[in-house]
Amino acid sequence: MEAFVVIALIGIGLLAAELLLPTGGILALLGIAGLVVGGILAINSDSSSADWVGGALIAFAILSAISFFYITRKVIHTTADLPPLAGIEEMVGAEGEARSRIDPTGSVFMRGTLWSARLGEGMGPVAFGDRVRVEAVDGLTLVVGPVATPAQQSQVINKVDTNRVEGAS
Repeated sequence: MEAFVVIALIGIGLLAAELLLPTGGILALLGIAGLVVGGILAINSDSSSADWVGGALIAFAILSAISFFYITRKVIHTTADLPPLAGIEEMVGAEGEARSRIDPTGSVFMRGTLWSARLGEGMGPVAFGDRVRVEAVDGLTLVVGPVATPAQQSQVINKVDTNRVEGAS
């Protein structure tokens, strides 16, 4: 087997690996370099089909480089403004379920894990099974507050509407 074929296959393999692995483009650049080197070696070899194979490998390397450049720019532009998807930053504002009465401490089940929890300032007690929203994270303890259920929200709306009608009389 000719050397240019081996180098070109390694270059194609590196390009394919870049699609599957989070290497930040290193494998793509090495793969493109491998295709160019394979193309140059093919043009300089004595094989009968080497002339068109060398040109094809270099053209493929150029197309791969252009595609890599535009796709990388699009991915960076799309993901630059996304919020963090892990850690404490993600937990603040998320909802969980109270697995015990929280008054002022208890436990909350959130994203497959049971967490220690305490109520935030001025929050009333939370019953077992109620939904809670994470206000802050203090070490391994979640600072939570109750989430109003749709029934509770409609009661508040009805109470406000009743107060408006009584105030208008």
